[in-house]
Amino acid sequence: MDQAVLYIDALEAECKRLQLQHTEVTPLKPRIAAWGLVKAGKSSLLNMLSGHVHQEYFATGAVRTTRINQQLELEHYVLVDTPGLGIEQSDSQQAMEGLDIADIVLFVHAPPGELDEEQVNLLLKLRDVHGDALEQRLVLVFSLLDLDQNDAMAQVRERIEGQVLRCLGFQPTCFEVSSRRYQRGVELGREGMKAKSGIPSLALHLDQMSSEKAPSLAAARQQRLMQRREELSAALDQAIEREQVVIQTLCAPYIHTATAFIELMSSVQSSFSAKTAEIRTAREKLNSL
Repeated sequence: MDQAVLYIDALEAECKRLQLQHTEVTPLKPRIAAWGLVKAGKSSLLNMLSGHVHQEYFATGAVRTTRINQQLELEHYVLVDTPGLGIEQSDSQQAMEGLDIADIVLFVHAPPGELDEEQVNLLLKLRDVHGDALEQRLVLVFSLLDLDQNDAMAQVRERIEGQVLRCLGFQPTCFEVSSRRYQRGVELGREGMKAKSGIPSLALHLDQMSSEKAPSLAAARQQRLMQRREELSAALDQAIEREQVVIQTLCAPYIHTATAFIELMSSVQSSFSAKTAEIRTAREKLNSL
C-alpha cells in the first residue's frame, strides 16, 4: 500500500509539473538538454558550445556540481544543463524534468566502455518520453575524445551504435567530441585543433536542427503536452483501479462476515415480526371473549 501511495503521489506531482509547463512562458527557440550519467562531461560540453571557454557558465569540477536544471539562451537555441543521473533521486528527478521540456536531447556518454544497463534503461526512458519523435530529436555524443588510446574509440563507438540500434530501432546521429581539446585550440589559436575536437561540427548540426524545428516548435510542444496529459491520466486511472482491487481484496473476508450477520439479523427480525403478529392475534381473540 505504501509503495502504491508513493506512486500515486509521484503521478500527482508530475501532473502539477505538467500544469506549470502549460502555463509558463516558454522560449520561442528550441531547448537542447544535455542528458546522461554523472561525470559524462555534459557541463563542459555546454560551456564549449556556448562560447564560455575561459569563464565557464555551467559549473564543472572534480565532484558533481550540477544539482538543478540550468538554462542559457543563445542565438539559435536554449541550452539546458541537467544533473547527472544515477546518484541521488532528487538529481534524477531534476534531470527527468529537463528531459520533459527538451526539444532536442544530447545523450552524452563518456568512454571507455560501451553503454551499461543503467544507460540502456535511460535510452528506453527517452523513448517512453518522446515516442516516435525521438529519432528527430536525439543526438548521441561521445565525450572525452582526448582520452582515446590506440584508436579504441572506433571500436567502442561501433559497439555502442549497435546497442542503440537494438534498443531504439534506429541509429541517431553521433559525434565524438573533446571539450579539453577545443579549449586548448582556442587558447593557442589553432583552428585545426578546434576542428578535431568535434565541437564545431556538433554546433553546426545543432544550428541546423534548431532551424528545422523552429517553424513547428509551438505545435510540437502542444502535441507533447497533450500526449503527456493522456498518458498521465491513463496511469492515474490504472493506479486507482489497482488500489480499488487491493481494497476489495482486503475487505472481502469482512464483507462475507458482514453479509452473514445481516442475513442472520434479517431472519431474527422476520421471526420476531411473525411472533409479534401471533401474539397480537391471540390477544385480540382473548379480548373478544
